[in-house]
Parts: sequence; structure tokens; C-alpha cells
Amino acid sequence: MMKMSNKENKAVEFNQITFGYTDNVVNLDQITFDIYENEYICIIGQNGSGKSTLSKVLTGLLQPRSGTIRLFGEVVNKLNIKHLRDNIGIVFQNPDNQFIGLTAEDDIAFGLENRKVDPNRMHGIIMAAAQMVNIENLLQKDATSLSGGQKQRVAIASVLAINPKIIIFDESTSMLDPKAKRELKNLMLVLKNKFNKTVISITHDMEEVTNADRVLIMHKGKLLKIGNPKTIFEDRSFLQNIALDIPFSLQLSKSLINLGIDIQPNLHMNSLIEQIWKLK
Repeated sequence: MMKMSNKENKAVEFNQITFGYTDNVVNLDQITFDIYENEYICIIGQNGSGKSTLSKVLTGLLQPRSGTIRLFGEVVNKLNIKHLRDNIGIVFQNPDNQFIGLTAEDDIAFGLENRKVDPNRMHGIIMAAAQMVNIENLLQKDATSLSGGQKQRVAIASVLAINPKIIIFDESTSMLDPKAKRELKNLMLVLKNKFNKTVISITHDMEEVTNADRVLIMHKGKLLKIGNPKTIFEDRSFLQNIALDIPFSLQLSKSLINLGIDIQPNLHMNSLIEQIWKLK
């Protein structure tokens, strides 16, 4: 069962954020939203919608033209950027771009060394992070011998070693094979439910979106809609107008209903299978 987020404590507040890569272009247009502690958010939209730009603004890689960002109630600015970087970690699309060390252990240690963590504490921190993502047996492995999914887990462990409260996954499942993709999506739920992290996923994977607490839809630099997955996917015509689709499980359940089969629309494949099984 998914753990409910803490609706009393805001982790992130975007207020009228505007950003453009060039003076005459607006890539984010007055974006306003809140994300709560221990919430799992998916941000979706077609390429060029602004979703990855939004993540880079949130992590401090890009500075907005206007508007304010609050992180756990504190306004983010150039003077307290360390507050942001201590509390937010990001896992990118291509794990090779994030892999720095010769071995998995070296890679996890890199961020700790940058933060001047006591070397006597490092091994314990690395082991704890590795255990969270089940890669203890990979720590001494050469980076070139790891699969894409294993490298992605090492990248996540590198983030977890710093112990941020918020973890952003920027298209992190897109380059993985189906098995590694399933494992990573399950891991996101573990990070939220077991380790109390706030998880933000920028994704094209509509099956992943069904796991989220809420969904943010970006289109041409604007935030069009926020809602839970059920509400978002009910309006298929709206999604089609911005070139987005609904999860396969929902498509299948609606097709079966149209054939006269007595089931309910369902976002989750396992639940749909249970419904069909009960009809026998």
C-alpha cells in the first residue's frame, strides 16, 4: 500500500517561476505549484514542454528570470544554494553521464568527498546507501562491467549517500530494458514508502504515472493541469489534444467494457487481471 504524503508540510513551492534560455523565448511561463513532503509526483508532457527545464530550475542548475522558489519554507537564492543542494538529489536519464568513479564504491564516495565527509564515516555511509538499493555485491565492480540498470542503481545510491529529502528522476527509466525499468519504478515507491523521501519523476512512461500521488502536466512551457492519476486520465480528449495517451491497463479495461464485459476502468494491470479473474 502506498504511504500517504504529509499534506501539512510543503517540501517545494514554485511561485510564478519564469525562465527562458534566450531573451526572446519563454520556456517556463509563470509556473506555480506546491509539492508536499513524502509525496510522489510525476511530471509529464511532450518533448519541449518544459518539464526537464523545470527540474533544472528546481535543482539550481538554472536560475529563473522571475518568481520565487521555497524549499521547506525557505526562499532559495544565491546565498543559500547549499540548502538546496543538500536537500535535493537528481538522477539523470543516462547513467553513464552520472558515473564518475572507476568502481561503484568510488562513484558513491565522490559526493561525500566533495562534501568533506570524515573518511572514517564514509564506508558506513556507502554501505547503508548500497543496502537501500541492493547493490552491496556491486561495490567493487568495474563500471564497464555493469548493466544500465545496475549503473542507474549506483547513481541512486550516490544520491542517497548525501541523504537528500527530495530525489528527482529525470527520464531515468527511458534508457533501461523492461526488467530494469520495472525495478526502478518499484524502487521509487520504496524510497517514498520506506525511506520517507519526496520523489519527483519527469517521465514519458504512463504506466509509471499510475503510481504517483499527483501528476503535473506541462505543455509549451505552461503548467496545464494538476491532479491525481485517476482524475488526469479520465479526460482522454484533453490528453490527446496535447499528444499524450492513457496507460495500457486503462485502454484495455475500457476496450473490454465496450465489448460488454462487466468490469470497472482500471489504472493498474494487476487489479484489472483480478477483476477479469473474478468473472470466471
